[in-house]
Amino acid sequence: MMAGFKLASLLRVRRTQEDQAMATLSQAQQSARGEQRRAVEERALLEDLGGQSVLSAAGIARASAAHQLAEIRAAREVADGEVEAAEQALKLARQARRSVELLKERHDTRMRELEARSEQLLIDDLTSTRHHRNPGQRES
Repeated sequence: MMAGFKLASLLRVRRTQEDQAMATLSQAQQSARGEQRRAVEERALLEDLGGQSVLSAAGIARASAAHQLAEIRAAREVADGEVEAAEQALKLARQARRSVELLKERHDTRMRELEARSEQLLIDDLTSTRHHRNPGQRES
């Protein structure tokens, strides 16, 4: 019978942390994509306002759009930073989970080795006992 892996609950926690890190990364990527779409829309608006019209209203709108584009760039940089942080958190969560999994694999291997050794000792003991009871008989 194999002994239970003492760090099984830690492994479950590490897997949960990895799942949470993946969800955070997904949200950060979605936010970054939204900021990127917003930047594309603002650039298109800014280019549309830059046509041949020389109206002062267009100039004001263009300046406003340029300002908004700068704000969007800043928001996009923040979103990209959040994606990078979430990717790093996921990487660390995966490493932590994998470390515990490696410990579990070593534990399971060691338990199988001990079990095999125990079975071999039992077989050897039974063979020896049988041989001592019937010393004149040859084993087949």
